[in-house]
Amino acid sequence: MQRGDVAGEHERHGVNIVTLEEIFGLAGRTAIITGGASGLGKGMASALAAAGANIVLVDVQRDPVEASAHDVSSHGTEVLALPGDVTDGAFLEETLFTVLKKFGRADVLVCAAGRALRKNALESTDADFDALMAVNVKAVFQWNRAFGRQMIDQGKGAIINIASQGAFSALAGRPLYSASKASIVQLTKTLALDWIKFGVRVNAIAPGLMDTPFIDEMKREPSRIERDIARIPVGRLGRPDDLAGAVLLLASDAGRYIVGQTLIVDGGWTIY
Repeated sequence: MQRGDVAGEHERHGVNIVTLEEIFGLAGRTAIITGGASGLGKGMASALAAAGANIVLVDVQRDPVEASAHDVSSHGTEVLALPGDVTDGAFLEETLFTVLKKFGRADVLVCAAGRALRKNALESTDADFDALMAVNVKAVFQWNRAFGRQMIDQGKGAIINIASQGAFSALAGRPLYSASKASIVQLTKTLALDWIKFGVRVNAIAPGLMDTPFIDEMKREPSRIERDIARIPVGRLGRPDDLAGAVLLLASDAGRYIVGQTLIVDGGWTIY
């Protein structure tokens, strides 16, 4: 049987012959990444750019986000840095306006901006709660809503929220952080259910313990890091590029049948 005959046979059975570039490629699409100045945000932006997407990096740190934009642009796509606070509603509207003016559409949103808080319940204050939830939950909802509305108008889009292994496995002394990330899992499910009929897929990634600036404070306690690594079946901390496959899967047509899921990328931590 010739290749053309094989393709025809597969099409009759609902199977399309595609190349990896066709199914994972993002050429001509635009991806917005919050928290894109460093760590996981920058790593995922680099993966999306390597797949052909134009990139908009958002972060409250002006110089680092501009430096990251320069680095990510090495993949040959257009990269725009927008410094600003994700909790600022006016900045959100300005970002959406800028994206549409420059690129004409918003195809992928990755909400990676977040705050950490290592305090137990008795030490945590109401102010701690409000500050953490403002970034980790409220801002995620607001950015999902704004860009989700645009994607609904387009008839297609992919939203990827960043949760944490802490949404599934209790992290001692971090009740507020864990609660904020568990909220992201449920928010993702509900938005996915509401919006898939409009062609908008909403999913999440739950990273494990990643070797990024996010854990710099923990690194000052070598014994704790060693203890945590001992619990990870892979035997090491995660790296930003460990999320490359997950974000490409959920952002591209390869993930077109994945809806409302949280993909745990933790080296096996939550096996226990």
